Amino acid sequence: DSSSASSVNSSDVEDLDSSSLLGSVASKLKKNRDLAGGEGAPATKKLKSKGNAGFTFPLGFLHPLTPLEIAKAVPLAQVSAENVAKSVGVNSNDNNDNEVGLVLRSCKQFWKAGDYEGGIGMDHVRVHPKFLHSNATSHKWALGAFAELLDNALDEICYGASYVHIDMLRNKKDGSEMLMVEDNGGGMAPDKMRQCMSLGYSAKSKMANTIGQYGNGFKTSTMRLGADVIVPTQTIGMLSYSFLRDTGKEDIVVPIVDYEKTGQGWNRMVRGSLDDWERNLATIVQWSPYLSEAVLLQQFTLFKEHGTRIIIYNLWEDDEGQLELDFDTDPHDIQIRGVNRDEKKIHMAKQYPNSRHFLTYRHSLRSYASILYLKLPYNFRIILRGKDVEHHNIVNDMMLTKEVTYRPLHLPEGIPKDMIANVTLGFVKDARFHIDVQGFNVYHKNRLIKPFWRVWNAAGSDGRGVIGVLEANFVEPAHDKQGFERTIVLSRLEARLVAMQKDFWFVLFLHAT
Repeated sequence: DSSSASSVNSSDVEDLDSSSLLGSVASKLKKNRDLAGGEGAPATKKLKSKGNAGFTFPLGFLHPLTPLEIAKAVPLAQVSAENVAKSVGVNSNDNNDNEVGLVLRSCKQFWKAGDYEGGIGMDHVRVHPKFLHSNATSHKWALGAFAELLDNALDEICYGASYVHIDMLRNKKDGSEMLMVEDNGGGMAPDKMRQCMSLGYSAKSKMANTIGQYGNGFKTSTMRLGADVIVPTQTIGMLSYSFLRDTGKEDIVVPIVDYEKTGQGWNRMVRGSLDDWERNLATIVQWSPYLSEAVLLQQFTLFKEHGTRIIIYNLWEDDEGQLELDFDTDPHDIQIRGVNRDEKKIHMAKQYPNSRHFLTYRHSLRSYASILYLKLPYNFRIILRGKDVEHHNIVNDMMLTKEVTYRPLHLPEGIPKDMIANVTLGFVKDARFHIDVQGFNVYHKNRLIKPFWRVWNAAGSDGRGVIGVLEANFVEPAHDKQGFERTIVLSRLEARLVAMQKDFWFVLFLHAT
């Protein structure tokens, strides 16, 4: 009743962990009924306890509350009023019973999207959808998420991939911008799709076509760029943060449907029950950019033989309500707004072409992608919005170059002791204009990890204009591939690069004077 519900303070509930929440609510409801002298109130039974705990449990304490009791007992004040849209029945348990849930309005800003209250009444260990957001925060920089997707496309070279294409598409449902990442590699068969989408998958589960989460690069990169992603190959999988959040899901649920090509058409492949398959399809159609199953099947015809197409939609917005990604400034580029964009550097890049990548890689995907790999595999193309990305080696921006071989000492076990790094350094060709350009591009197994790493932070202008490039396969990249693990091996490399830059600078400076 209302008197019982009002006695459960929101502060009390917030201080409890999820495993004791149901018990606390039940105990408070029982206590209030006893105090009110309610007729027919069940008697309590003392239980044996160890030590001086000295407490009693109400009869039925371990029984879970019904959805109706939960809805009455916990005030809606726990959820921000501005985030609550309406109450609905949510089909979220294994028995497909209707539970009371809340539809929450999605936040469109990436760094705030994880701030929402989940439902209550959790009765088993779960992976909450908020994990998808917190997991994606490993990519502080949006272009780092693109790099992860490009890495995945290059991995498909062994399956015959010859290109990766990144473009902007329009969502036909609402006209919003979407990202497309497409390659012509091996594609995703049903099992591979489930491996891509999940940490573990069980065909014996009651919802046979839904899977859990896992924290690999596909998850972190796609969720960093947008709230939702769908992969329409012959197996269609959808990971939708909007769907999970707006329906108040407490588990990460990924609807997947499989098809099999027969002649000129596509037949449904049902792993579990037909009802599960149709329910997953209905969820995908409702929450994806595609209007019907027929439109979904049209996506299959876009591949001549094989490949993978990833569609990321509901892209994140900034604090001003604009898309974080800028598709308008350059029709053949994808740029980012915010602190990474420096209008002064953009203007300087036009004046000093040999320093262009140093000045623009932070906000321009085309600039960053051109230096992302030390060597681009032969005959492999990176296409950005219909135009090839021209591979660039910053050695071509240098003059008065010098090569130094670095041999690391005391490498940890598992790393060959004869590994070396060939360092090429020199003055940028625009150095005569005294612009502050310096740093080392450090690659690991052909992939750029530290762009223009500034190792010498001199008080004056010492070191200005000196840039370098090296491949250091003996240091370990961080999991987001945007830096290295801070180890003794890295510290020694850093100290040696500082010494190289100082030697190079002072020798040439003394020679010039």
